[in-house]
Amino acid sequence: MNKRTFVSLAFCLAGAFSLYGQEENQNNYGVEEANTKFTLQNGILGGKTNYDYLSLKDHEDVSGVPLGGIGVGNVNFAPSGKFTRIGINNIHTPIKRSEYSFFSLWTRKGNDKEAIRLVRDNATLYGMKGVEHTQYKGLFPTAELSYEGNDLKVAPVIRAYSGLVPHNVKDSSLPVVWFEVDLISQEDMEVSLAFSWEDFIGMFKDPESLEGFDNGQLLSEGRANLNNGENWPLREKAKTYVEPYQSENLKGLIQYAADSLQPRKLTFQNYVNQVVIAVEGEKNISYLPTYHADDDAWEQFRLNGEFTSSLVKSVLTEQAQSPAASVLAVKTQLKAGRKKTIRFMLAWYAPELHIDAAIASIGSYWPCGADYNKYYHNYFSNMESMLRYATSNRARIARQTAEWQKPVLDSSLPDWYKFKLINSGYVIYTNMVLTKGGDVMVNEGAMGGFAGTMDQRLSSHPFYQKFFTQLDRSEMDIFADSMDPEGYILHFIGHYYVGMGTVGGRVPTEKGWMLDNASGWIIQLVKDYEQTGDIEYLKGHLTDIKRVMAFLYSRAPKGSSIPVGPTTYDDFVHPPLYSYYAGVWLTTLKAYEAIGKAVGDERIVKQSQERFTASQKEAIAKLWNGRFFAYGCEPDGSKRLDNVLFTGQLAGQFLSRYCGWGDVYPMDIVKASIVSQCKISLSKSTDYYANKVWDINLNRGIDNKGSQCWPFYLESYTALAGMQAGFYEDAMDIMKHIQLVHLRKGWTWTQNLWNPSDITYMTAPVTWFSTDVLAGAGINIPRKELRLAPIVTGDKAINIPLFYPNFWGVVVADPQKKSITLKITKKYGKERISFNKVISEPAGLSASEKREIEIKEFVVEEGKTLDLSQYWDRIVDNRLEAPVLPEANKHDFRYVTIN
Repeated sequence: MNKRTFVSLAFCLAGAFSLYGQEENQNNYGVEEANTKFTLQNGILGGKTNYDYLSLKDHEDVSGVPLGGIGVGNVNFAPSGKFTRIGINNIHTPIKRSEYSFFSLWTRKGNDKEAIRLVRDNATLYGMKGVEHTQYKGLFPTAELSYEGNDLKVAPVIRAYSGLVPHNVKDSSLPVVWFEVDLISQEDMEVSLAFSWEDFIGMFKDPESLEGFDNGQLLSEGRANLNNGENWPLREKAKTYVEPYQSENLKGLIQYAADSLQPRKLTFQNYVNQVVIAVEGEKNISYLPTYHADDDAWEQFRLNGEFTSSLVKSVLTEQAQSPAASVLAVKTQLKAGRKKTIRFMLAWYAPELHIDAAIASIGSYWPCGADYNKYYHNYFSNMESMLRYATSNRARIARQTAEWQKPVLDSSLPDWYKFKLINSGYVIYTNMVLTKGGDVMVNEGAMGGFAGTMDQRLSSHPFYQKFFTQLDRSEMDIFADSMDPEGYILHFIGHYYVGMGTVGGRVPTEKGWMLDNASGWIIQLVKDYEQTGDIEYLKGHLTDIKRVMAFLYSRAPKGSSIPVGPTTYDDFVHPPLYSYYAGVWLTTLKAYEAIGKAVGDERIVKQSQERFTASQKEAIAKLWNGRFFAYGCEPDGSKRLDNVLFTGQLAGQFLSRYCGWGDVYPMDIVKASIVSQCKISLSKSTDYYANKVWDINLNRGIDNKGSQCWPFYLESYTALAGMQAGFYEDAMDIMKHIQLVHLRKGWTWTQNLWNPSDITYMTAPVTWFSTDVLAGAGINIPRKELRLAPIVTGDKAINIPLFYPNFWGVVVADPQKKSITLKITKKYGKERISFNKVISEPAGLSASEKREIEIKEFVVEEGKTLDLSQYWDRIVDNRLEAPVLPEANKHDFRYVTIN
C-alpha cells in the first residue's frame, strides 16, 4: 500500500469513527431542505382528465421520454419536439432545455420553398418558424412525434428510441439514441431534413477548489453540505472541435474536446468528451460544423436545403464562449405517396478514468469504494467500436426493447394505465448509477446527491428486480456489505458527487439508521429468493439477516414487542409506536419465518411466529381505534393520536399480502381503514392528492410546507392495499389521478415525491407492483406455488401481463366462457421452474380463506399454456366493494371492535 492510499483510507476510517455514537435521528439527511426547495404551488391540482394517452395533443414539454441508457446519461425528447433535461453529463441536475438542438424540414416544389423547425413554439429562430401542433406517443424508452394540423407539404413522423433489453445490461447501457424520420408527400417533392445538436461537452459541475474535502464521512461535520453538487458552479466550458465522422454505413460529425476532461473532484457525472451526430445509409449529406445564436448560418439551408461549409476540422466552441451547435442535413427526392425513412443517430462517449492514487489530491475522489467508469468500458475502448456494435445490433436491440412493452399494450387494461406503467420505468435511466464493475446505486432525487436509498427502495425496486435482477442484487449486496457494526442497514450507500461502496469497500454515508431500512432489505431479499428460487443467494446473506434481526429485536422498548425508532416518513415527527412501522414489522417477521422454513431452521420459524402473534396483538390493541389505525402512541399505548389519520398505516398489510405471506391484519380492519382514508382525507383533496398526515380536528393535512403528498407511497400503501381489499375502482382512480397531477404540467417523466415539480424522484416505478395485484398473482418457485386470482369486473375477457425475473406470462380470464389460462411468453435461464399448486386469494377476501388447488405439474417453458378453466369458481371469486371516493359522504364509516 502506497503512502497516499494509506492516508486516504485513514481519513475514511476517521470519518466513520467520528460519527459512531451519534444521537438517533439527529440527521434528517436533507429531507427538510428538499421539502422547502419547491414552494407549494397553489392551484395546480385539478383540471383536464380526458387525455388521449397514446397520442398527446400539443402537450406540455417540461419533460419527455428519456433516451440514452442505464448509467450513461440521457436526453429527454419532449412532446414539443424540443430536447429538454439534457443529462448526458449530469443526470442529477440536467440542463433544462436547448434551443440549438432540434430537427428542421425544408421542402421545394418548383419555386415554392419552405423551411421550418419541427418544434412546437411561436418563435422564429435562425430564420425559421416552428409548428403549431404536435401529437406525441411517449412510451419509455421510445417516442413518436407527428405533426398533423400544420398544413405541411410533407408529413414527418419522428420515431426515437434507445435500448432497454431485460437482463441484458450491455445493450441497455449504451449511450446511443436513434431517430427514424418518416417523410411522406402526396406529390413529387424535393426535401431536406436537418438535425442540429448543441455542444454540451464539458458542461458539468465542479467545486471551485478542494478546500475542506477530506474523504470523510458525509453525515458529520457539515460534509454533506460541502459535497452538495447542486450548489457547485458549472465548470468553465471546454474548448471543443468538430470534424467529419464516418464509420462503415454512418456519416456525420463528431464534436470533441482535444483532451480528456479533468474535474477537480471525480463524481458519477459523465465526463463526455466526444459526441457524434450521424445518419445511416445516406449519400446526399451536407454539414454546418458550427453556428451561434447571432449567426445567419442557416440561410443556405433555407434557400437550397443544404449547407456548403467545408468539411475540415473546425473550432466548435472557444473556451467560455457562448453556446454553439453543429448541423447535419440530408437532401432527397420524394415520390408521391411513397415513404422515405431517414435514420439519424446521436451518441456520446466518456473515456475510462484511471486514478493514480500516489499523486491524486485528498478529496479528489472516494478511495474506499466503487469505480467511476461506465459499464460500456467493459466492451468498448473507444467511440468507434461502440458505434460499430450499436449499428450492427440496432434492429435486434429495438425489437427486444419493444418486447416488454408489447404485453402491456396488448392487455385489456385502460390506456391511461398502460401509459403510466410503461413510463414509470424511466427512473432506470434518469436516476441509476452503474459502474464498469457492475456496482449500482439509485439517486434519490432532490437530496443533494444522496443515493442508494433503502427506505424508498422498498417501493421503487419492482421494475429493476423484474427486468434487471443482476442490477437489483448489486445494490442489495452493497447494502449488506456496508451494514453497520450494530447490525443495521444504512439509509444510503453512496453519493452522486462523492462515491459509493462496493462489496469489500466502504461507503461515504456510514451511520444513520431507520427501522424500515433494515426491514425493507430483509423483505426484498426474501421476495427475490421466492421469485427466483436461488437458495444460495439467500444463504449467502443468512448471517447478515440474523444480525439485522438482532438489531431490530433490540429496538423494542421494555414492555413492548414492536421496535421503535426513525423511519422513512422523516419529514414530519411521528410518535414512537408508529402505525406505519408496526405493520412493516409484522411483515418483517413473516419474511423471517419464510427464511427459517427455507433454510430448515425451526428456531427461526418458532421465534418469528411467536413474536408475530405478540406484536400483532399489541399493534391492534394499542393503535386500532375502531375506524382506522391511529397515527401512533407511546410504547405503553398512552397518548394515542386518534385525531391524526395517516396514509401509510397499511404498508405492512400491502407488502405481506403482495409477497404471498398472508394478511398481517384481519380483513375487516383493513377495509375499515380504507373507508376511513377515503372519507377523511382522500375525498377532500383535489385529485385525491392528499397529505399523508391529516388532522381530523383541523380537517386538513398538516404535512410540512412543500410536502403536499407522497404520491408513490399513496399508490402502494393505500391504493394497492385497497385493491387487495376489494376497493378496485377506488384504487384505480387514485392511481389515475396521481398520474394526472404530473401529466397535466408535463411532468410525466420527472415526477417528484413531495409535490408536483421538476424532479426525477426515484420511486416512480412503484407502479410495477400493480400487474401482480390486478392478477392476484405471485410465485414461490421453491415451493412450486403459483398464486392467481385476477380481478374480473364485467362480462368481458381480461388480459393481464405478468413479469417475474425468470419468466413472463399473460393471464386471460373470460367470464362468459369461464375460462382462465396462463400463457408463458418468455423464459430466462436454464433452471427448471414448475408449479404443482395454485393458490387463490381473491381480492376482498381474507388470505385465511385462500383456496389451494393441486394441479398436475406444469413446467414453465416459452409458448406453453396452463389451462385452469376447470377451477374458475375457486380462482375468480372477487368480493369487490362499491367505490367510496366519488360520493364519500354517502358512505358510512366502518367500525370494528376488537375484544
